Amino acid sequence: MILLDNTVLSNFALADEIHLLEEFCRGTGATTVKVVAEFDAGVTQGLFNPPDFNWLKILDFENEIEKSMFARLNQRLGAGEASCLTLAILRKYDFLSDDMMVRKMAYREGVRISGSIGVLIALIEMERITLATGNNVLLNFIRHGYFSPTDKLDEFL
Repeated sequence: MILLDNTVLSNFALADEIHLLEEFCRGTGATTVKVVAEFDAGVTQGLFNPPDFNWLKILDFENEIEKSMFARLNQRLGAGEASCLTLAILRKYDFLSDDMMVRKMAYREGVRISGSIGVLIALIEMERITLATGNNVLLNFIRHGYFSPTDKLDEFL
């Protein structure tokens, strides 16, 4: 399972490229009810159109251990990030986030972590998109406020 937090969903939604996340996840995409609530707030604010998330499994906590870890993480992180990190740690899921603090915490916990740029690079390597398309999508992310360490994916390939 690949968990997506709101930072990654929002980047792809703002760039009108949600279909690329679906292509990347290939039937294994998931998020949490907390992330959906955050994303829906962006839709309500008119930041992006409501996408079709039929391909995305929506998860919630199943036991007290998950609820307890979420409560602890939610003291330092937003609800969406804390819920995804909780499930990634406890259920051993992969995780996509662009939040640097969340990524560091996930890494320390042994969670396989990537983000929006990693998705684009993987899609290029899988020959689902071209390098030129990936660079255009990245520039679109940046135009919509994404803080990127680079403006071209070339150096990663």
